[in-house]
Amino acid sequence: MLRATLKGMASRKARLVLTSLAVVLGTMFVAAAMILTATMEKSVTGVIADAFTDVDAVVSSAEDPAAAQGNTPSATLIPGDVLETVRSVDGVDTADGDVSGQINAIGADGKLVGAFAPTIGFNWNDQSTGLNEIRDGTGPQADDEVIVSTQFVKDSGLDIGDTVTAYSYSADRAEYEIVGVFGLAGDRDSLAGETQMAFTVTEAQRLLADGQDAYMSIYIQGDASTEAIADAIGSDYRVQTGEEASEEAAQGFAAVADIMGYIFLGFGLVAVFVSVFLIINTFTIIVAQRQRELALLRAIGAARNQVVGSVLAEAAVIGVIASILGLGLGVLLGWGLSQLVSSTVMGGLPVQLQVPATALWALAVGIGVTVLSAFVPAIKASGVPPVAAMRDAVNPPKPLRGITIAGLVVTGVGGVLIALGLTDNLGDLGLPGFLSGVGIAFVGITLLTPILSRPLVALLGAVMSWSFAGRLGKLNAGRNPRRTAITASALMIAVALVTGIATLVSSFKETTTELTDSNLESDLIVMGQQGANIPTFMPETLAEIKALPDVAAVGDLYGEFFGAKIDDEPTMLYASEDLPTSLGIFSGTVAEGSIENLPDDGLVVNESAAEDRGLALGDTVEVAFAKDNATAQLQVAAILDDSQLTDGWWVSPAQIPNFTVPKPMQAYIQVADGADVTAVQSEVEDILADEPEVSVTNNAEFVDQQTGQLDVLLASVQILLALAIIIAIIGVVNTLVLSVLERTRELGLLRAIGMTRGQARRMITVESVIICLFGAVLGIAVGIGLGWTVQQALEEEGLTSFALPWGLIITYLVAAVAVGLLAAIAPAARAAKLNVLSAIAYE
Repeated sequence: MLRATLKGMASRKARLVLTSLAVVLGTMFVAAAMILTATMEKSVTGVIADAFTDVDAVVSSAEDPAAAQGNTPSATLIPGDVLETVRSVDGVDTADGDVSGQINAIGADGKLVGAFAPTIGFNWNDQSTGLNEIRDGTGPQADDEVIVSTQFVKDSGLDIGDTVTAYSYSADRAEYEIVGVFGLAGDRDSLAGETQMAFTVTEAQRLLADGQDAYMSIYIQGDASTEAIADAIGSDYRVQTGEEASEEAAQGFAAVADIMGYIFLGFGLVAVFVSVFLIINTFTIIVAQRQRELALLRAIGAARNQVVGSVLAEAAVIGVIASILGLGLGVLLGWGLSQLVSSTVMGGLPVQLQVPATALWALAVGIGVTVLSAFVPAIKASGVPPVAAMRDAVNPPKPLRGITIAGLVVTGVGGVLIALGLTDNLGDLGLPGFLSGVGIAFVGITLLTPILSRPLVALLGAVMSWSFAGRLGKLNAGRNPRRTAITASALMIAVALVTGIATLVSSFKETTTELTDSNLESDLIVMGQQGANIPTFMPETLAEIKALPDVAAVGDLYGEFFGAKIDDEPTMLYASEDLPTSLGIFSGTVAEGSIENLPDDGLVVNESAAEDRGLALGDTVEVAFAKDNATAQLQVAAILDDSQLTDGWWVSPAQIPNFTVPKPMQAYIQVADGADVTAVQSEVEDILADEPEVSVTNNAEFVDQQTGQLDVLLASVQILLALAIIIAIIGVVNTLVLSVLERTRELGLLRAIGMTRGQARRMITVESVIICLFGAVLGIAVGIGLGWTVQQALEEEGLTSFALPWGLIITYLVAAVAVGLLAAIAPAARAAKLNVLSAIAYE
């Protein structure tokens, strides 16, 4: 039986290739995802290890490790006398303080350098670790000098001898002469795409430590134990070995690789799932074509289990070969993706290729999916009666009652879970239960596709039935609902996922537009694109805007995002120089109290937030600010009606100096009646010429700015799901090719009674287009349903509007026709070239 199976496979090479291709692609993406994750983690760990090569111990704040590393403007500081204490510990050879954090620098084009990857500032030590290497010039010797990274030179357009303007969240702008350029060990420009600037210790402390003689961390070389250092400086600080600090630092960078790995793994699993439909369909057709062969084997003594083994052996051989090939291609793809991530996200990080043991799971997935997909067709093959070898077997389509009932039950279960999730009746399992319901309903709808195929195929085929060939193509597409449904389901899955995400993107855009139109009483908005930094501008600039003759009112907005707490709970705070004007522009309304003449110790909060904290008008809370550990006792002076634009905690302008960034983040401008909005926008642009972090937009531009990244997300999803669409196209081609083989005699008879080659081609083409349109229409419908369901679940979170991506829907319908035409080329050509006499005699 095994020899017969192998010889049969060898005689059907085209079918073998088409079946294997889907498994190869799915396995390739799964393997690539695992290799990408492992490679980037190893590469990042190696880079961080380089940073701590010459470091034996590290001292940082015990209170806030993240802040101590300089990741926020509120980094907890280590006083300078602690550094002197560390230097006095026996066994400490050298100890250097590190002051580091995010700064802003203006490039040669007048724009902010590193808007989407941060610019890191730190103090330059001649005894720095081996990570930084001077490439040209020298380190800074005076406070008005700076040495910059090679990545900074690339991004800023500035070089040695040029003057650069830089400032921080808490320090004003200053000009510096670039006196040197440094790179990272291994001929790298950056760790993860960031730009860097290094100052003298004094200037770094002015920029990042409010001018204090203090540091974020201390790097130690020597034989002193961490215990001895900890005993000397006390429990307020953490002491780690260089290896421990390296591992901790690597975790943050490796998270980027993990996220990207999970994304690719998800798309790889989608590709595998789509492949299942292709493999099931292929083996179902193969079994039908081999019915007389299998019956003959039964007639000469083969047992049912041998027939099952024959089909499963063929599947196993295909699975093993395709999975090994997919794993090999996955290694290449993982390497390529790692290089891409390194160059675009990690700043040229040297890639150390890793093929983890977990990549072998790709083999297990590919082989397992192939064998399992062939199991049901194998069981069906074993049921072929020996008498079938004596006659032409006729395989009437099986009733759809069973699969329809199963589909209804599964869809119903998914619908119940979705309904319970939407009505908050699942308790702590709300989100997991809701998402499970969406997935179960998706499977249920897939099971219902056969019963949907006949009416939809008839409807879609009606417009193509104007000719004899078109009518036959429509009938062929509907003659086997199961086969048509399985073939179309592969395309449906990919289209449904893209349409669902596109529906959510459209709904978010519509929600943003409606919020802007109905709740924002402004004509122009001053703000920056959120990226690596929080865009701000100078208070003096705000005053200039307010002084423009055609400006009726300006609602300004300050924000505190770096560690403020109310009654020990982390809380974001807002403030405005003129709260009544700001809330008027935001269309905010007061439920209780008054916002007029808000006292210095006044606090304004929206209803939901007050209810969550159990606060009423007149209650007092303690506010702890991150800056200088300042505290204030504030009294609730007003409670606002809930609004997505004004929800939060508003404090008096008197508290703005306590904010980590005491600068306005946004300004909302009302133009005077009769004034030209475009002219005012131009005037504001002139005022903002020296404010590289922000720009002025009208409301429509504001919506586009807020939603622009979603379009990038959607484009990325479409590119990644292109793999699933390719597999779906292969499925259509495979089904049509095998269907042509299955109908060889039928096609010969049609040609014998007068069908021309052109009519044969048109018949196959119509069948292909109908199948692709069926998959696209069903996918669009399912995607819209999924998008609506998720939008409803997020309605209370602010996604209040539902909108359809009409442009994408039309594009996919047109693309389905194009895909159908392309998929039909090879099968239609084969059908047209059949020799009539040979086809009639074909068995």
